[in-house]
Amino acid sequence: MLQITENKRKIKSCLRVTWLCAALCVLIGGGPVRAASSSEDALRSRVEQCYSALQQGDWRKAEKYLTKESKPIFRNEEKKPLAGYQIDSIKIEAGGRTASVVVQVPILASAAPGPILVQKTSLWRLIGRQWCMELAKPSANAAQQTPLGMAPKAPKVPPRLSVVYSKDLRFEFTWCSLGIVKGNEVQVARFPFKNVSNHVVTLTDLHGGDCLVLKTKQMEYQPGESGALEFEFDPSKLGLVGEQSFTQDIVFKTEPDDLYIKLTVAALVTPGPAPPANP
Repeated sequence: MLQITENKRKIKSCLRVTWLCAALCVLIGGGPVRAASSSEDALRSRVEQCYSALQQGDWRKAEKYLTKESKPIFRNEEKKPLAGYQIDSIKIEAGGRTASVVVQVPILASAAPGPILVQKTSLWRLIGRQWCMELAKPSANAAQQTPLGMAPKAPKVPPRLSVVYSKDLRFEFTWCSLGIVKGNEVQVARFPFKNVSNHVVTLTDLHGGDCLVLKTKQMEYQPGESGALEFEFDPSKLGLVGEQSFTQDIVFKTEPDDLYIKLTVAALVTPGPAPPANP
């Protein structure tokens, strides 16, 4: 009788050990999966809150989702609310401290009947227990946008003429989208126009910048004469590392009215193929 009782006690003890081991296996096996899922959910929530603030134009709130080093970059940019956004993908890198997020945002293109969705890739870091977006430091001579889609500052117009623009030249459009441009390709932005005044119009103070070079030579146009301003866009001069949007305003003056016209060139620049290795 005593032997039977002792055997029952050993069986119960073994069963308890077996159940404990099984529970530990479940916890160990399922722990990392649940942790990864939880981390991705937390990141997605932060991304949605950040882009929602950008869509509403609430810049102070948007700053809360940036790293400490990124906030001065954000404050120094001329900003405008996003027309919308859609999270495309979230990838948490090995180690769980960094992640890349791809978001689609709509942009306007002159040749398109409606907005075009473009992809923007941003880097996020886990600071403490919160995910924060890290903005790339702007190049010293590059007129470019940050990953948040903030437009660069336009050339300054003299204060006395800051809100007065010339009507002597009628442009077919003043915004030219080059679409997707590879980093090693050269594209041309073309702005057709017509002199609708009753006098000769001369274009002055017309400069494209480091990556936009004016190709048009004719600067004087007779009444009723048509023409086009062409700018060669060389994205290799931007010094970009990854995919990024580019927007630049071109402000120039017309004479004799001494007034101004503003044109805008936009593009989505993607990295070009690597150059062939030297034999």
